[in-house]
Amino acid sequence: MTRFMPASDLATEVVDDAVYAARLPSGPIVVLEGVSAVIWEEACADGDRVVEHVAARTGRASDEIAGTVTAFVDALVADGLLVRRS
Repeated sequence: MTRFMPASDLATEVVDDAVYAARLPSGPIVVLEGVSAVIWEEACADGDRVVEHVAARTGRASDEIAGTVTAFVDALVADGLLVRRS
């Protein structure tokens, strides 16, 4: 089972429909809004089913968004904002 969590040096705050994430102590602040915030939330909640959950929340077909969602999660990991956990 793959799960994701914020990196240990990352502070996050959810305000309305946006996720604010900043590396402590000096940033920068990353603002995730709209679908990017949905992807973040679903990746942290259930990494194995992130595409399915994002599809359900956005009204899109899983096969239509799978590549984009996976690429975005991979970019969050590559940028060190999310880390994989098993």
